[in-house]
Amino acid sequence: MRRSRLVMVISLMVAVSFVLAACGGGGGSTQPSGSTGQTGGEKKRVTILGAFGGGEADAFEEVIKVFEAANPDIDVVYTGVNDFDTQIVVRVQAGDPPDIAGFPQPGGAARLAAEGNLVPLWPEVLSLIDQNYAPFWKELGTFGGTPYGVFHRVNAKGFIWYNKPAFEAAGYKVPTTWDELTALTEQMKANGHTPWCEGIESGAATGWKGTDWIENIMLRTQPTDVYDRWIAGEVAFSSPEVKRAFEILGNVWFTDGNVYGGRQSIVLTNFGDAATFLFTDPPNCWLHMQGSFVTNFFQESVRADLDNKVGLFVMPPIDPNVTPALEVGGDVFVVLKGRDRPEVRKFMEFMATGASATPWARLGGGIFPHKDQDLSVYPTSIERQVAEAILAAQAARFDASDAMPAAVNAAFWKGVTDWASGNRTLDAALAEIDAAYKQ
Repeated sequence: MRRSRLVMVISLMVAVSFVLAACGGGGGSTQPSGSTGQTGGEKKRVTILGAFGGGEADAFEEVIKVFEAANPDIDVVYTGVNDFDTQIVVRVQAGDPPDIAGFPQPGGAARLAAEGNLVPLWPEVLSLIDQNYAPFWKELGTFGGTPYGVFHRVNAKGFIWYNKPAFEAAGYKVPTTWDELTALTEQMKANGHTPWCEGIESGAATGWKGTDWIENIMLRTQPTDVYDRWIAGEVAFSSPEVKRAFEILGNVWFTDGNVYGGRQSIVLTNFGDAATFLFTDPPNCWLHMQGSFVTNFFQESVRADLDNKVGLFVMPPIDPNVTPALEVGGDVFVVLKGRDRPEVRKFMEFMATGASATPWARLGGGIFPHKDQDLSVYPTSIERQVAEAILAAQAARFDASDAMPAAVNAAFWKGVTDWASGNRTLDAALAEIDAAYKQ
C-alpha cells in the first residue's frame, strides 16, 4: 500500500513537471534577474537596465519589438528605474548585473570600465559603429582607450531658437558666422526689438544654463583637446582660453538692450520661462540659446504647431581657425562583465543600426545619431533638423560641467550666477571656481 502510494506521488510530480515545461516555466517576468539562460528552455533572454521611464520606456519597448520580430528566439526584458546610477552599482557589487545597461551619462559607464566590470566591444559591432556613426561617437564611447559603448537616443545643445513667422516677417536672416549673429543682434535693436531671451534660474541648480553657454563658446574658440584638458583641470578657469569665453558671453548678456529685462533679469528668470518669451505677441525677445529639449517648455499652442511656429539654427562658428564642435549627450549602452553571450551581442549590434532608430523616431521625442537612419520618419521638421545637425557635426563633446568633479560643477554654476548678477567680478568668479578644483 505504501509502495503504490509512493508510485502515485512520483507519477503526479512528473506530470506536473511536463505541464510546467509546456507552459514555458511561468513566463519571462518570473525568471531570476541573475539568470543568463533560457525562458522555458526555448527563448534566450536578454535583460536591460536603464533610466527610461514613462513614455520613453514605451518608445524603447517599440524598439525592442522590432528586434524580437526579427529574432523570435530572443526575449528582451527592459527594466527602467529612477535611481539608475545607484541601482546599477548595487547590482554589480552584488554579482547580479543585467546583461546590458543604458547609461544616460557616460561617467558611470567609464567608472565601471575602469573597475573591469564591462565587456569591450567586439569586431562585428565595431564595424557597424564605423559604418553607421560619425567617428566621434566611437571616441565618446571609449574609456581608458578601449571602446565599450553603443550610443542610441541622443541630444544636442547650442541651438538658437526663434519665432519663425515673426522672424521671417521682420526680414531677418539666419546668421552663419558669429559676426553675422552680432550684426543681427544690432539690427534687431535698431528695429526696436530686444534680441535675446535669457534666464538661468533653476532652483538649487541655478547657473547651469550659463555653463552651457560657456561650453558652447569654448567648443567654437578652442580645439577639442583644450576643452578636454579644461574638463580634466589642466586648463584653469582663469586661463586666457576660458576667460575669453566668459568675455564673449558677457558681450551678449551685458550690452545695453541685448537681453529682455536687462542684466539683473538673467539670474532671476527661470530657464524654462525664458523660452516662452519668444512667442508672446509681439515677441518680448527674438533669440534664445538652448538644447534640443527646449520645445518641452514652449507654450502648448506652439508645441502643437512646431514646424510653422518655431525656427532654429546651430550656434555659428566664432574662431575661423577652430572647427566648431557640437555639445552632445545621449544614452550609451554597454555589456556587463560575465554577460557576453551571442544573443546579447546580437541586440547590441542591432542598436548600432538605423533600423533601431526608426520605431522611436517615428513616435517623436527621440533623436538618433545613425547615418543610415530614415530621416523621413521624424514627425516634425524641427526634430529632423536637430538630427541633421547632429549628423553634420564634424566633432562633438559632452557637457563639460557634468564631466567635472561635483564640487567644481557646483562652483561653476555659482560662479556664472555671481558674475551674471554683478556680485563678483569675472576674475573673482573664475578664481573661486579654480579654488574648488584645487580642493
